[in-house]
Amino acid sequence: MSRSTDAKGGLTRRSALKAGGALAAAATVFSPAILRAAPATIRFANGGAVAPNEIETLMTTEFFQKNVLKNYGKVYELQATFTRGTPEAAALMAAGRVDLACLSFPIFAASVLKDAVPGGMSIIADVFQDGRKGYASNTFFVLDNGGPKTVKDLKGKKIAINAFSSAVDLELRVVLKKNGLDPKKDVEIVEVTFPNMGPALREKRVDCAVMVLPFMAVEVAKGGLRTLFTGADAFPTFSVVFMAARNEFIKQHPDLVKAWCADYVGMLEWLYTPANRTKAIEATAAFTKSPANILGTYFLTDKDYYRERSGCIDAGKLQPAIDAMAKEGFLAKPVDMGKYINTSFLPHPCKA
Repeated sequence: MSRSTDAKGGLTRRSALKAGGALAAAATVFSPAILRAAPATIRFANGGAVAPNEIETLMTTEFFQKNVLKNYGKVYELQATFTRGTPEAAALMAAGRVDLACLSFPIFAASVLKDAVPGGMSIIADVFQDGRKGYASNTFFVLDNGGPKTVKDLKGKKIAINAFSSAVDLELRVVLKKNGLDPKKDVEIVEVTFPNMGPALREKRVDCAVMVLPFMAVEVAKGGLRTLFTGADAFPTFSVVFMAARNEFIKQHPDLVKAWCADYVGMLEWLYTPANRTKAIEATAAFTKSPANILGTYFLTDKDYYRERSGCIDAGKLQPAIDAMAKEGFLAKPVDMGKYINTSFLPHPCKA
């Protein structure tokens, strides 16, 4: 008779304890907590600006990752690339170097026509809108003393934008043409990063410069500038930038896209909750290097850009601007933007 069994062939107390210990050790080694895969990485590229313009960039900060984003560090982590403008972000998408990016409507449409992104891409959430009555708008400024008085006075002048083929580039060209000026012949358009727009204008290196929040608020507070025109003069209310994802990434990692969208909308809800306003301004000011006292004058108010807090976006906020692009010759042909919108990953259903 073996020492580990009794006369009836059963386990002895000693052998049972030994077996139980082995099972416990195995359970420890193969426990779900240990076997659970590490969070996957989402490669994200912004479109050339930061919050409060591209408010989704707050998702790259430690404060929001630790305190607001429920899925960060559990379902996904971020590898963020900050670009000069949406054309660069689109190029990274085309090269397969990022999975999600903040893109402007003109560069998205141009990329679609060129079939630039293998497998294509989809619009998954809105970021902010321009031309919305009662809210902020991307603005082209001149010096209050001695600057051009009208758009027609820009003939022969130098105008600064952040990047060619960006949303503000298109806004500029449409407004110029509406005022009888040829963007290719009558003016000189140059690229200047958003943070350097104010200095370039004040030092008279350019005659007109476009500014976006938060830089616009800082420069306006200094005085000496005058609005020449805004994005609202180019188009009716339209989505300037939105988040897009490569279709291949969507197919391979729908759970990551859903988690990202849930955190994005959850962050918007947190930001717009009055009880969180002080902390929201403090954290955003630290990230954008904007004075909190100036940020507080407009951020998350009607002096800020309009944002659809659900993240929803529809073709009605995109198609008119795209059709205008085609009409003005900036696109070879119109693009049916409705075909590229997929809001199914957002936490709340969008109206059809």
